[in-house]
Amino acid sequence: MTAIFQRANQYLFFAILTVIILYFGKTILVPVAFAALFAMLMAPLCRRLDRKLRRGLSTLICILIILFTILGMLAIVGGQIASFSKQAPKIKEKAKQGIEQVQQFVQQKFGVAPKKQEQIAKEQAKSTSGKKGGGFVTKFLSGLTTTIGTFVLSLVYAFLMLYNKEQFENFFLKLANEEKRDKVKKVVGKIATVSQKYLTGRLISVTIIACLYAIGLSIVGIKNAILLAGIAAMLTVIPYFGTVLGGLIPVVMALVTEDSMQPALYAAVVLFVIQTMDNYFIEPNVVGGEVNVNALTSIFSIIAGGLIWGIAGMIIFLPLAGIVKIICDNIDPLQPIGYLMGEAGGKKPSKIKLWIQKKLGKDKRESHA
Repeated sequence: MTAIFQRANQYLFFAILTVIILYFGKTILVPVAFAALFAMLMAPLCRRLDRKLRRGLSTLICILIILFTILGMLAIVGGQIASFSKQAPKIKEKAKQGIEQVQQFVQQKFGVAPKKQEQIAKEQAKSTSGKKGGGFVTKFLSGLTTTIGTFVLSLVYAFLMLYNKEQFENFFLKLANEEKRDKVKKVVGKIATVSQKYLTGRLISVTIIACLYAIGLSIVGIKNAILLAGIAAMLTVIPYFGTVLGGLIPVVMALVTEDSMQPALYAAVVLFVIQTMDNYFIEPNVVGGEVNVNALTSIFSIIAGGLIWGIAGMIIFLPLAGIVKIICDNIDPLQPIGYLMGEAGGKKPSKIKLWIQKKLGKDKRESHA
């Protein structure tokens, strides 16, 4: 019993120390974490290019692929926002009508006149801005600068990790004893494979959802369907919470921009149907069991990531939980923790991945024959 309590205290101390390091090292660790995911995603392509090109050029090509992919997505969204801005006067008028309806409701229920409501709202806004200071514009610019800086640092770190990938792999091998290096090499390979498959599956999933959202919203007649579909699909990168928030945005915009509630109801039905397809078909068949953790671990990792690193943590901590599980499964004292984090029967792998592997294997056998 004493040994059990000692081990529990060691785990608790390690967990507290890890949280402290993650929280106070956020500025440094967030770009490093994104860079590691980018590097693991592009490592297979980089190795293929290394056979034909110099290391620096092949690494630069991989980084440019990441950069242009993200810039392309931003360009599409920016173009849609430009066309969306033409409807600003109509949106403003609809918002004004909505505010007037709310004011009338408050007046009828609580007896507060509209002018009094506006005065109270202005006082609250002034009080809030006075306490926080700086104003919305300053905070927005600060947040935008921080995001751009984090992204640039992530690309720089990813370039260095890809350029020196063998050195990083050998570092983990040197941490182990001579007789355990083969096992460590397999664990490192599993971690890289899980990260690659998760990121690739997530990218495919977002693309499919964006296309389905765009088609569905266009059919029901929602204006700027491509923009709203893109935003809603990209928010699904944030598990659970992003799906709900992404679904609310098209519905709210339909309420604001359309003359009746009917388009908003149709949009809600479309989003519900597509999200159901995502939960029961797209997610399990595309992303599959690549991050082999149970629902409790997934939710806990997302909430913990949000508390420690914000939105970045909600995105990163789920694949990180899969990595932690792999490490626990291959270290004898930590195997109970790995078992607790995973599904009892194990998750089934991606059906689409198995289908592709089956087809590729069949083609190879036919070519050899």
